Amino acid sequence: MKAPETPTLSAWETGFRGLCPRCGTGKLYRSFLKVTERCDHCGLDLSQEDAGDGAVPFIILIAGTLGVGIGIWVMFAFETGVMTPMLVACPVVAAVVFLLLPRTKGLLIALQYLNKAGDTGVNTFDADS
Repeated sequence: MKAPETPTLSAWETGFRGLCPRCGTGKLYRSFLKVTERCDHCGLDLSQEDAGDGAVPFIILIAGTLGVGIGIWVMFAFETGVMTPMLVACPVVAAVVFLLLPRTKGLLIALQYLNKAGDTGVNTFDADS
């Protein structure tokens, strides 16, 4: 007897929200960026899966663009020295990084699951998924 197929969930629905890529219910992380060993809802083995630093270049581009843009705007709009734009832009960059990093990493893990890909060149998820 063939196992029933699970409906394919969008990577945006699951990974970007930090949910299991298979069921969309269990949590993907056990702490800020630590991927859980196994989904507590469907049992998907996530212990071998890790997006590594794949999300970081995207976050650097977004946060850097916002930080430099806000810094330049503050410097010219308020005619300040160099320190004021840095004091304004640094918290914005930190907030963007902390907000987007787990979501982007979850998105990459969900895309790896949906495409049956892994960082080792083979599917690192279990065979029945």
